[in-house]
Amino acid sequence: MPAYFNLSVQFRREDLYPSFVRDFYAMLDKAGVAFQSGYWGFENDTLEENIKWNQRKLEGDFNLGFTEHHSHDYKQVIYGFGGYSEVRGFWMNNYPEDGAFTYEIIIPESDVLEEGESAGFKEDKIGELLGLSRCIWQFLPVKAIQTGLEGNDGAASLTKLAGGGCPHTCPFAIVEDMGISHEDSIYDIRHMVKGRKGLLFLRK
Repeated sequence: MPAYFNLSVQFRREDLYPSFVRDFYAMLDKAGVAFQSGYWGFENDTLEENIKWNQRKLEGDFNLGFTEHHSHDYKQVIYGFGGYSEVRGFWMNNYPEDGAFTYEIIIPESDVLEEGESAGFKEDKIGELLGLSRCIWQFLPVKAIQTGLEGNDGAASLTKLAGGGCPHTCPFAIVEDMGISHEDSIYDIRHMVKGRKGLLFLRK
C-alpha cells in the first residue's frame, strides 16, 4: 500500500442535516471529483447506496469498535479526478476530536511529490488541489481544510484552531477567519476575497 497525501475536510456535528452527505457529494461532483465505485468489498455499490449508508452512520454518531469488521464502518468511494492514479474518499467520525467529523480525500504521495530524497511538491498538482479546495470551501458547513503527508502529524482540531492555533499546512490549508492574529506564523497567510471568506495558509 503506498503512502498517501491527504486533504482533510472538517465539520462540526451540530451542522449535520438530513441531506448532508448527498449535498457534499454533489458539490464534489460539481468540482470535477467524479464517483467511480465503492471500495473494499463494496465496489459494486451505487452512489445512492453509499449516500444512504454514510448519512445513516453519521446521524447515528457511529464509530467502528476495535473488534468490529470493517464492513460495518463508513463506506469509502473511489473517484476520478485530475489523472491521479488513485483518489479515495472516506468519513472519519469524532476525529480529530469529539463533536466533529472529517471527510478525508487521499492521493498517493508519488502523484504529488517530485522524485528525489529532498523533493518538494509538484507545483501543477498542488495548484490543482488548491483549486479543488477552494471549491470545497464554498460548501458552508466546512470549517477547515488541512493537508499533509502520511508521515506528518494529524490535522489540528477545530477547538485548537478557534483558540488561535495554526492548521496543518503541508502545503496549504483553508480555515475560517476568526479575527485572530497569526503574525508570528511560519506560513504565508492570505485573506480569501472571492466567494466565501476565509484564511489561506501556504507553506513558505
